[in-house]
Order: sequence, then C-alpha cells, then structure tokens
Amino acid sequence: MASSRSDGRRRSSSGSSRQRNTSRNSSRSKQARRSSDGRRPLQGRDTGYRVGSSRRQSPQRGINPRIIIAGVAALLLLIALIFGISSCVKGCSRNSKKQTETQEQKVNPDDKRVAYGVSSEETAKLSEVLDRNETFAKIAKNANKISDERLIDLAIAEPEAIDFVAGSIKADGSSQPYGDNVTQGEYPKLYTFDPRWGYLSYADGIVGVTGSGPVALSMAGMGLTGNSAYDPATLAQAVSAANLASGSSGMDDSFVTNHGSEAGVTATSIEVTSDGLYLALSESQPVLVKIKADSGIGASYAHWALVAQLNSDNSINVYDPTSVEASSHSWSLGAVANRCDTAFSLTAFNGTGSTDAGSVDSYSESSDTEGSDTSSEG
Repeated sequence: MASSRSDGRRRSSSGSSRQRNTSRNSSRSKQARRSSDGRRPLQGRDTGYRVGSSRRQSPQRGINPRIIIAGVAALLLLIALIFGISSCVKGCSRNSKKQTETQEQKVNPDDKRVAYGVSSEETAKLSEVLDRNETFAKIAKNANKISDERLIDLAIAEPEAIDFVAGSIKADGSSQPYGDNVTQGEYPKLYTFDPRWGYLSYADGIVGVTGSGPVALSMAGMGLTGNSAYDPATLAQAVSAANLASGSSGMDDSFVTNHGSEAGVTATSIEVTSDGLYLALSESQPVLVKIKADSGIGASYAHWALVAQLNSDNSINVYDPTSVEASSHSWSLGAVANRCDTAFSLTAFNGTGSTDAGSVDSYSESSDTEGSDTSSEG
C-alpha cells in the first residue's frame, strides 16, 4: 500500500518535472523566436541594458519637422540678403563711375589741375599754391646744387621768391635792364629777388640775399629823378666798385654819404626817431633806413629799406626789398623808428658837383652846434 502511494508520488513528481521542463523548453523556444525577429528578450525586470553589454542603448528619436522648416527659411533669408547687398554695391559703383566719368569730361578752362566749375578767381589762387608746391619740390630735389643756403631760407620765408630760388640752380649770374616806365615822384617797389638783377654777384653772395642796400637806393634814385638808369644792377656794381659792399647789411653807410650821387640822390643823416622820420617825410623827402636784425620787419638779418611816404593818418609805407609782406601795409612811425639804427633823408642830386659828404657834414656840424647852444642856454 505504502509502496503504491510512493510510486504515485514519484509519478506525480515526475509528471510535474516533465511539465516544468516542457514549460522551460516552450519559454526558450519563444525567446528564440523573438530573438530571430530582432526583438530583445526580457529577463526579469527590463533595465534597458542588453545582456552581455555594459553600454546603455540610446533611444532613437526622429528629426523635428519644425527645425527643418526653420533652417530652410533662414537659408532663404540669407540668400536674399546677400543678393540685395550685391545689387546695391553694383548699383552704387555704377553710379559713382558715371559721376566720375562726367566730371572727367569737364575740365577747368583756367587750370586743369583745379576742379571744373570753380571760379576763375579761386582757380587763380589755387593755381598759385599748386605752382609753389611743384617749385618747392624742384628746389628740394636740387638743394645740393644751391651753393648759398640763404637762398633756401629765402624761399621758405618769402613765397614770392620761390621761383627766383628755383631759377638760381641754372642762373649764370647775368643781369638785365630795369625796363619799366619810371615817373618822378613815384617810388617803384623793387625786391632783391628779382631775376633781372637778383643773380648778380654781390658782397659775399648775390643781390638776391645781400643786395638790399643798392635795391633800396635804386627805388629812391628812380623815384626822385624819374630816371630808370639808377637800376639795382647798376648800383650794385657801383657799391662793389667802391669796395663798400660789406658790413652786416651788405652796404657800408659811407656809400650813401660819399657816393650818393651815383644813385642820383643827396643823403642827409637824421635822428632815428618818430619826429625825425616825420619831419623828413612831411617835406616829401623819402628816408633810407637800416633795419636791425630780427626786428620783425622783412628779413631776419640787418638790411636796408626805403620809407617812401607819409600817409594822411601819419602812418608810413615801408618799401622793404626783402619782403613783399612788409611792403604791403602801412606802419606807425614809432614802430619803424624803434626797429632802425640808421636813417638818411634823401633829395634828388642837384648836379652841382658838391659832395654828399660835405652836405651831410655841414648838416651835422650845424645840428651839433645848435644842440650845444641850446643846451648851454638851458
């Protein structure tokens, strides 16, 4: 009986075992089929990891259509922007080119270096500056051919002398006659840097930088006599012949007092004061003055000039042969007197053969005597 029960339990246990084995085999068969379908078999809890792999699978996501649309729109906008800028640049360039071509077709009739449409008056001013710049370039390029550095200083200080300085590079040292009309009682404005006499050898250089004395005397002689024979070149040669082309001013005072007749004048020494200048000028006598160095009138070195006339407001005109600017406006009597150390009133030489020195000596002696008498009386 017991054996029968035991056999029954064994059969039951064996049947259960067979059922479990069948169930496992069925499960394995299902897993195999799932594996062959590309599906991941799950064992226990699904943790997202493959069996036998330490890497976690990344979930696969699709591309958002909105992102694609936005990208395409941005690309189209960029293309449109580039096209617009390119069109604008081409159009502006085309218009600018047309405008330039139009301007180039029209040329200023007075000076092609100046823009078309500028008035003749303004063109003339611009042309003068342009000419100077070109000439300055020529001077700089040939500076080693200019033997006297004072000429370069002259070109820098005196705009009107630039052409003269440039011409000195090839000048042969010759002179020409004055050639202009002369009227007695009218004093011409003459300058040392005139090419008609400026390249002539004189003193320790040429008339252009050292010849203020003979040029100033020339203005006086031609104005007082109306005779153009007393031109600067003639007087420069006369001063040189007398061996008096010396001193800081380029002409010794004694030439004025002892050789004034060679310039057509008679010279009388006067006090270098406002009253001294006024008295001579009020008698229609021009005054030859020697201006101090660094005075602010004309050249920086000591030089001669002619005080030509007294104006109605008691101002005076100084004809400075070293400076166009100094000669272009009036001065006060005091301003000139304070800047000079020598002055001679001039009259036309009377041709009697009396020496200028005698006239000056007589004037000086009488002045000194009268001064002494006045002093003693005081």
